[in-house]
Amino acid sequence: MANGGTLFLDEVGNLSYDIQAALLRTVQERKVKRIGSTKEIDLDVRIIVATNENLQDGIQKGRFREDLYHRFNEFSIFMPPLRERGTDIMLLAEHFLRMANEELSRNVTAFSPEVVECFMNYRWPGNIRELKNIVRRATLLTEGEEVQLKALPLEISNYKIPVFDSPAIPTAAPEVRENKHDLKNAALEAEYETILRVLREVNFNKTKAAEILKIDRKTLYNKMKAINVGK
Repeated sequence: MANGGTLFLDEVGNLSYDIQAALLRTVQERKVKRIGSTKEIDLDVRIIVATNENLQDGIQKGRFREDLYHRFNEFSIFMPPLRERGTDIMLLAEHFLRMANEELSRNVTAFSPEVVECFMNYRWPGNIRELKNIVRRATLLTEGEEVQLKALPLEISNYKIPVFDSPAIPTAAPEVRENKHDLKNAALEAEYETILRVLREVNFNKTKAAEILKIDRKTLYNKMKAINVGK
């Protein structure tokens, strides 16, 4: 279907090793066979691939073929993560708000200053897809015309807490939480922070997170539900 044009392959870092081998042959020989056919079809196609994986790291760990990597790596375009494109965050958020309003038949017109601050401080491990989903969710949950913090998931609305570590904030500020640090609450808080940290590290891939945390997926889902973390 892409012959004579452009073929875009997303998330190539997740391809199995066998599929990588088949793809390498196709790219090298510029020929392909339809399933069940013996006839080879000549290809004239531009191939663009994308991944959020570190392919060089995958090569070192034996997950990605080095020969295929070099076939693909003729030209590279690095797309900075959303957290490094600060001026784009609210432009995109407002665009997604308009889309959500149209899709959901809502009339939410703006984000509160607290939400804007929260969006600018958050690290956005899921990049633009995560932002789009969060804005759509907030649009659905917002009761008035302005998105408030309560419409955001806990892992985002709570993410402004590290900002209080700034030297500009009086050192007495952290004492607000001191009465909550009994043994039970301390354990729950440590578990909450560990789950969030691991989820962010693996881009909220729940299977990988469960493996790292050494629990099954059902247990992870239950714990995420208990602390109001949803993706």
